[in-house]
Amino acid sequence: QIGQFTLDNASNNNTLMVHLEKLFSMAGIKFHHDGNRIREALIEYAKAVKSDPIGTTVGIVAVCRKSGQRRAELQQIIFDGNHDNVWPDGPIRPLQLLRQCETRWSSTFNMISRCIELYPAIEFWFGKVAMAAHSHLCFTMTQFQVLHDIHQILEAAHRCQELLSSAKCPTLSWALPAYEKLVTNWTELQTAIPELAHYIGLGIGKIMEYVSKGRRSRIYALAMIVNPKTKFQWMERHWLPWEVAQAEGWMIDAVRCSFTNSAFLF
Repeated sequence: QIGQFTLDNASNNNTLMVHLEKLFSMAGIKFHHDGNRIREALIEYAKAVKSDPIGTTVGIVAVCRKSGQRRAELQQIIFDGNHDNVWPDGPIRPLQLLRQCETRWSSTFNMISRCIELYPAIEFWFGKVAMAAHSHLCFTMTQFQVLHDIHQILEAAHRCQELLSSAKCPTLSWALPAYEKLVTNWTELQTAIPELAHYIGLGIGKIMEYVSKGRRSRIYALAMIVNPKTKFQWMERHWLPWEVAQAEGWMIDAVRCSFTNSAFLF
């Protein structure tokens, strides 16, 4: 069985694709001479990225949260859909959409996450005559896929932020390990989502700027060394030998300084 063809841009290949469409149609197989080209899929994805799915999500949230009446109506649609089992992926939790807030950690991720969860109800609602003026905010399949991909990228950063925002214990010792793990996750996503590899790379570059400065800072190294769970183990696995040796020197200096200051107290 043949699943793919590799063709160049010669005009006779366009004729071939049209003829293949006719043959597949006669066999009852769905096939489009342009739509089944990878090139067309990439172009469609690029258009979806350019259409700003995050901006569309902000617009959806603004419409759905405009008044108490609209918030209540969305809840009623969710309730009725759950009762009648109409949602394709099962019952939807009766939640409200979340707004994006620049001063709140992970607000964009949380906004997108909630929109994806409630979107079947939102799409159904926007399909009604009363909400026809807002139907242009509905995502195409490709736009929704892009939104899912963006959500997946932001999720890695969100988990890192949640770890470092813990209020139960100091988390400075986990900062560099968490950021370097984030870089690893994003590097893997560059392969999994090649269409967004460039944008992921920009994020990796910014994180690595911070990491490279952190490795030259004593405070990060000392915080990891005094943490019983990390000590030198993480450094020895992830840092270069000279960086580990430098951290050891910093620790010796800190201990020596501590004993010197203690001597003056007695």
